[in-house]
Amino acid sequence: MTGAGDSRDAIVRDFLAWLDQNDPGGAWYLDEGPVAPYPAAVADAAPTAPADGPAPAALPKRRRELPPIPDMDPAFRQQCDLFVAQTLDLIKRSPDAARGLEPDPYLVEANGDRAAALARLRAEVLPCTKCELAGGRRHTVFGEGDPAAEVVFIGEAPGADEDAQGEPFVGKSGQLLTKIIGAIGFAREDVFICNILKCRPPQNRDPLPVEVTACEPHLRRQLAILQPRLICCLGRIAAQTLLGTEAGLGRLRQTVHFYAGIPVLATYHPAALLRNPEYKRDTWDDVRKLRALHDALAGRG
Repeated sequence: MTGAGDSRDAIVRDFLAWLDQNDPGGAWYLDEGPVAPYPAAVADAAPTAPADGPAPAALPKRRRELPPIPDMDPAFRQQCDLFVAQTLDLIKRSPDAARGLEPDPYLVEANGDRAAALARLRAEVLPCTKCELAGGRRHTVFGEGDPAAEVVFIGEAPGADEDAQGEPFVGKSGQLLTKIIGAIGFAREDVFICNILKCRPPQNRDPLPVEVTACEPHLRRQLAILQPRLICCLGRIAAQTLLGTEAGLGRLRQTVHFYAGIPVLATYHPAALLRNPEYKRDTWDDVRKLRALHDALAGRG
């Protein structure tokens, strides 16, 4: 029988082999045939409690032991250590980090129960008609994952598979994202995944400013409920929108940023890796830094 460790080791071996491929065609991470639906998101169901009893207790941040970060040669280990040390120093000197992210009103009303607050926000977001994208969608894609997630991954917008299933990152780029997450020791269920836009733009075009203006408040409320330790922006548009900058992704990748005191890292969108194999090594470096910073922050908690 294959254990969880064996499965994780296989993911890492396959991922490292894929990094050495120089063409987008030899793709171990893509299954032949249609993309299988993912299970319903953890946040979809509100927690149960006696009608006349107290609200469920706040969910603790995850403390599951994670496997070591793979493929850390001495030179990159030194680079990661420096990145982590500099980031922790920035956090220590940041007044926003000391204050923390202001909890969303739904989280306050739910006495800190993130699952209940997310379920309430989801019910509010699903029928949203604040922009014209509502008229062409099949499903609103709210997001999915662990309400107690310490890491949130934010993409740009749903694609065709996501619009069909109502879940984020379930197409080919989603399969790759799941593998990337697994390669740094997390399961998809350990994190929370969402997008700037909750509805698919026609032909997967870039979001329009009016659409971002209408939809971004939903994302910011999700973050105010999740209260994550770390955020990873997937692609230029996600990073620029969250951070309120026009800087290019090449520049944004070079350093850590902060959103209400929460460290934010930016890397390439998985769809970009499918088109541009030369981005793969940079992305691997980015997510290993993410994991190293996660471990340091968890040790501080």
